[in-house]
Amino acid sequence: RWDHPEMGTIPPTKFIPLAEEVGLIDRLSEQVLRQAIRDIGSLQNRHTDEREYSVSVNLSCRQFELGTLVQCIQNILDDTGFCGRNLKLEITESVFFEHQERAVSMLNQLRAQGVEIDIDDFGTGYSNLGYLKRLPISSLKIDRSFVSMIQTDGQNDEIVCAIITLARNLGLAVVAEGVETNAQLEALKRLGC
Repeated sequence: RWDHPEMGTIPPTKFIPLAEEVGLIDRLSEQVLRQAIRDIGSLQNRHTDEREYSVSVNLSCRQFELGTLVQCIQNILDDTGFCGRNLKLEITESVFFEHQERAVSMLNQLRAQGVEIDIDDFGTGYSNLGYLKRLPISSLKIDRSFVSMIQTDGQNDEIVCAIITLARNLGLAVVAEGVETNAQLEALKRLGC
């Protein structure tokens, strides 16, 4: 969310498309990533336990156009001393289809740095499953639209079950977004999510 002093809280669905359209998404994303890593680093420093904190950041499809994404992320990791294995970058399925070989190459470079790559909103995009074997991804995130279909009696979980099975068979972790009821939580636990 963007807490604007005059316009109040502005949701990402309002300002991100505009930032993409006017060409500011790279600078905005870099600023957000730096701040998130600083905040997580500060949290890590305040807690002396052995736990490592991680941060998940969504990437815009537009960030793959210029080809500077990998170097930008490497610079941020170097500048902050943040460990790449504690950074999770979330992409949508459209990244692969709009940027194909470039996206695969860039994502492989990021994985080589230990950065986790997650497919966000899985199942809502182009539905070409072939890219799941080509992309160096870590996990699939089940879109909230599928989670919301799970009823109080645990019914309507077929799509979620299929996504979990697919992820497991590919050796990927699976995460559900938008869990709002105990019935959804229990159904997801039962399915091994």
